Amino acid sequence: MKRQFSQAHIVRYDECDCNGYLTPGAFLRYMQDIAALDSEDAQLEGPGCWVVRRTVISFAAPVPIHTRLQLRTYGIGFTRITAQRGYEAHLAENISGEPIISARTIWVYLDPRGRPIRLPERTGEIWLPDGPLPLQAEEPFPTLPERSPESTNAVVRFSDIDLMRHLNNASAVEMLDNTAWEVYARLGITPDTARFRLRDYDIDYLDSPRFGEELTIQTWLEPSHAPGQEASRLQLITRAGTVMVRARSLWLLEED
Repeated sequence: MKRQFSQAHIVRYDECDCNGYLTPGAFLRYMQDIAALDSEDAQLEGPGCWVVRRTVISFAAPVPIHTRLQLRTYGIGFTRITAQRGYEAHLAENISGEPIISARTIWVYLDPRGRPIRLPERTGEIWLPDGPLPLQAEEPFPTLPERSPESTNAVVRFSDIDLMRHLNNASAVEMLDNTAWEVYARLGITPDTARFRLRDYDIDYLDSPRFGEELTIQTWLEPSHAPGQEASRLQLITRAGTVMVRARSLWLLEED
């Protein structure tokens, strides 16, 4: 039977947006924490460190402030240098029901110089004792639109970096979301006039910006114009013309 690791959590005030819903950035931090706690509990040891390469999240419904959640993580599959984890968030009063949030992440194992190396020997034995499984395939990213994107500049701040001294994966998503709202504001759309609920987020981390580096965020929006319609975002974080992060997300315009 494959290993699962669980943790209870109550959604805090500072983890929510202005509508009182859990943000994707906050949930990404939940994912980081529970993955680390799982590895510590399993006493997995090795010379390297784990870095996120791709994350896919699906929200079945918004999660209000102070909601009691039961978080769960487990192994999905492995390659020689990567591991794919699954994550679920269940309402504490309905742990056996469908997850309110589900996600998966591909992690790459790196040596101290940042080069991919083999996973620690016990990795598969711990999480998939019945034998290794292939990674679950993800959809390819769409072709960039022919029209020009909206561009916004940013700098990697001290509060954005993590233990690896590079842009944290949750900070990258917060940067993308803040940029999207800057673009919405140029269109006359503000949090007072529109409320978007996240459905899906797919983030591909191609490289790791570091403290003080200047970035450009390119955004292509397909805004919805009526409640109940879906709005999509396609975004790139670039450094000197090179793509560092690419993301696509789907949002639902809610009624007031």
